[in-house]
Amino acid sequence: MKRLSCSGLSQVLISMVLAGTFVTTINAASYGANPDVAGNNSIAAYVGTGGLLLPGSFSGSSTTKKSVANCAGCTWKYTIYCKQGSNTPCKHAVTSCPRGTLLYRVWFGRTPTTLATIGSVCWGASNPVTRKQVEAHLDDYVIRYVPALQPGFDPPGGSLTSIPVIFWTGQPTSFKPPSFSLSGHSVSITATPTWRWAWGDGDSVWKSVPGKRYPSRQIAHRYRSPATYSAAVTAVWKAKYTVAGVGTFAASGEVVRQTKTLQVPIQTARTVLVSH
Repeated sequence: MKRLSCSGLSQVLISMVLAGTFVTTINAASYGANPDVAGNNSIAAYVGTGGLLLPGSFSGSSTTKKSVANCAGCTWKYTIYCKQGSNTPCKHAVTSCPRGTLLYRVWFGRTPTTLATIGSVCWGASNPVTRKQVEAHLDDYVIRYVPALQPGFDPPGGSLTSIPVIFWTGQPTSFKPPSFSLSGHSVSITATPTWRWAWGDGDSVWKSVPGKRYPSRQIAHRYRSPATYSAAVTAVWKAKYTVAGVGTFAASGEVVRQTKTLQVPIQTARTVLVSH
């Protein structure tokens, strides 16, 4: 998408749908090629929903940045920052920011009819980023780095009906993949699992600890009948992500799910009487 400039406001209308977030550049030709249409806030360079992530150039407070990002259903809009109520050309929007960027007013509201100005930003050619877009990257990104599920049990050859079997997942309680960048926003992730153990005998349990080898008893289960049981463990990973300069957010839903099954042989415990 080309950057809107005051000398090139006659761009073609382009609409894009990105991960459930709509972002639009408006065809300013309908308002005339003359940049003296300053102050016309109906010329929205970008409009969207989805929890806007404001850049470091935002003129407002950090509290406002976090509030805007937290409102996934709210509406936001960028308009070229021409002087309001006058016919002054849009040169002001070009000269007020570093080369390659323009000055935009930022509008924000819970509905499209309640938009109000909350500050300004210097912004370049890329689309503004939303939390919805960040979260659309999380699943694919986390799955590249998530630790393998490597469950095991003690005793390794199985156990007796009178002795609990000790289990473990072979995973950590959390992990942090490398940070990534999205349109200038640095995003770091912390993923945390919980584990569901289905023992194969009709019982199941959720655990927030990974389990360890003997002598630990973090995760243990006693089978009451002899058989070979299919014990399945499922790791469900959820994530929090931090957008530098904006805040930390919980990703919606689970980001990764892993499942492995173990075959656990159980034999009958027999009592042997010994005469003296």
